[in-house]
Amino acid sequence: MSPSFDNLVEDHGSDSEEELDFSDLRENYDVRMEEGLDTFVIIDGLPKVPQESKQKLVKFLLKKLNSVGKTKEDAIFMPLGENNVSEGFAFVEYATPQQAIEATKKLHGTPLDRRHTLAVNKLTDIDRYGREGRVDDEYHPPKLDDFTEREHLRWWLGDPNSRDQFVMHRNESVAVYWNKKKDNPENVVDRLGWTETFVQWSPLGTYLTTMHARGVQLWGGPNWHRIHRIPHPVCNLIDFSPGEKYLTTWSFKPIEVQEDDPVLSMDEDGKNYIIWDVATGKPLRSFQTHDLPGPTEDENGQPIKKKIPWPAFKWSADEKYVARMLDGQSISIYELPKMVLLDKTSIKIEGIRDFEWAPATPQREGIKSYEQLFCFWTPEIGSNPAKVGLMSVPSKEIVRTRNLFSVTDAKLHWQSQASYVCVKVDRHSSKSKKSMATNLEIFRVKEKGVPVEVVDSIKDTVINFAWEPKGDRFVLITAAEAPLIQTAVPPKTAVSFFCPEKSKGTSVGNFKHIRTIDRKNSNTIHWSPKGRFVVVATVLSQQSSDLDFWDLDYEGEKPEAEKDLTANLQHMNTADHYGVTEIEWDPTGRYVTSVASVWKHAMENGYHLYDFKGDLLREEHMDKFKQLAWRPRPVTMLSRDEQKQIRKNLREYSKDFDEQDRIEEDKERGAVVEERRRLLSEWLAWREREKEDLAEDRRELGLDVDGDMDGEMTGEERKVEEGGVKVVEEIVEEVLDETEEIVA
Repeated sequence: MSPSFDNLVEDHGSDSEEELDFSDLRENYDVRMEEGLDTFVIIDGLPKVPQESKQKLVKFLLKKLNSVGKTKEDAIFMPLGENNVSEGFAFVEYATPQQAIEATKKLHGTPLDRRHTLAVNKLTDIDRYGREGRVDDEYHPPKLDDFTEREHLRWWLGDPNSRDQFVMHRNESVAVYWNKKKDNPENVVDRLGWTETFVQWSPLGTYLTTMHARGVQLWGGPNWHRIHRIPHPVCNLIDFSPGEKYLTTWSFKPIEVQEDDPVLSMDEDGKNYIIWDVATGKPLRSFQTHDLPGPTEDENGQPIKKKIPWPAFKWSADEKYVARMLDGQSISIYELPKMVLLDKTSIKIEGIRDFEWAPATPQREGIKSYEQLFCFWTPEIGSNPAKVGLMSVPSKEIVRTRNLFSVTDAKLHWQSQASYVCVKVDRHSSKSKKSMATNLEIFRVKEKGVPVEVVDSIKDTVINFAWEPKGDRFVLITAAEAPLIQTAVPPKTAVSFFCPEKSKGTSVGNFKHIRTIDRKNSNTIHWSPKGRFVVVATVLSQQSSDLDFWDLDYEGEKPEAEKDLTANLQHMNTADHYGVTEIEWDPTGRYVTSVASVWKHAMENGYHLYDFKGDLLREEHMDKFKQLAWRPRPVTMLSRDEQKQIRKNLREYSKDFDEQDRIEEDKERGAVVEERRRLLSEWLAWREREKEDLAEDRRELGLDVDGDMDGEMTGEERKVEEGGVKVVEEIVEEVLDETEEIVA
């Protein structure tokens, strides 16, 4: 046993009456053999300073080091080089191994100043990564591979006919197709067992994501090769950042990391979420799932299944921040790509229920500095009213608040260009606490002072709301209070359309009601990604499956009562798709698909394809049909003026498009005729080969080759043959009736 102060033999022969204090000697010289090197960390990325500045740097560094544990100045060893200049790294000893681990987690990747970023690793990692056989004692320069041009990941945008692609998941097969309007889609790739659960496109369409027990895989390029493998075991859900730079993965089961895992470290062990850098395929940071509020068991002691909020991590529009909410307490905002907590602290917001980032970088009047905005709301707590707030990041300044009373629930709906945020507020009677009606609190974000417009003319509860993409009109669906007893027939709903009234100048007028369509069963709203057209439908219902197609810029006559409004509403068509479960527009706004997925029911699975007017183009029924998803397109590179010019000359362009369609149809008809000619040519060639074979057989038998191949012709047949006409007689026997009689 190594000598220490704990096993020294006491000297009872001392004449001193005072007990000697050895605490200072213990602290300096006691050897803690059981801890070894686990308390040491190596810090790289330090500035290189001369010896006279070393002490100053150590004191500055000590403040950071003590923020996660306990160390001291003489526990920091910073070696000097030949010119008495530090080497840019240091060895640090912490009080416990746990503090050393905490330092590697919280200090690794943090900035020391504007030019230097710390890299903190445990000293024992040298044994893990540099044990014998892993590192060669002799330096060998890395071998650089020859340059090979990679496939273009956005190749499909170069299609000469501007077609769009969609992925289809049926049975165990996953296939990607070109859309061809009324004709059957053209297959691009079809693979059996390509995914184990579902497939998902990235937001800009660059990657097709497949799910597997060992992780997530990203595919792309003309040959559909695997671009990245994200090794999150048993991953259940994924979420890309808006620009596809980052990826969030989540699994219900905590991750179990093996010691020799080449990608995951022990920091990910026991975690549920991982945020990845898509370009490198490496994890940036991992997190555990928050405990969901509410009871965990019912009255019978059975566990209560709780729906996890998704996405749990929400991205700012420019991907510089990602935030996570702790229900009822706070929001934690992390700066990317280093995933460090903004200002090293979470934002405390008592009672917070939900928040949403602005989907585009806001442009508030009079604000020239950089900012991102998010909207949040809190319920009534005691005598304090419910609140809705807008917070600016990175300043964390609350730029607008709104107090609300008698609030049952609230939902936050941003307009796609961050011009507005609508807070759908369900209110109740102060006595009964039952939901009575809904108000819309619309924050005009781009106007000075962020004024709030209230739409309080809605008498029923709003069950769905949707802004027009890149526009300022919206559609909502209302329903009366749900019955206490569940009935077989769902309650009737009403669909209402709203738009701003006309105003002078560039300002946007107040929001006005256009029209309400009563006695419907509609429950979903699907705007075209280009605006103007909208589908209001009934999904997941056994009683109704209507799809109503609407145009808000109808070019026909406008009703007199709507002359002062910025919309001309027209119902174009109503379609029906029994058992419809999902509806999705293609990225250009030209086509709509309705899907009946086997994941919801097993009746008449398949899909319908409509044009934007609601005309049915194609209908396909498939057994075990699971999923159809259009491939997204990146944002157009055309300027607003160029887009405006195209819209202005659209009628002229349409003539060219019609001519191309006609040529394509002629090509298809020509292809059918050509195919028929090919088949006829093959048949005639086969007939000639058979005749030659038959003639050869007749020669071997000594028969007349020039005569009838089936036998000698009669004299009458020969006369007819000489006249240039051959008569073939065929006898057909047909049984008209048949009876059977038994004679005794």
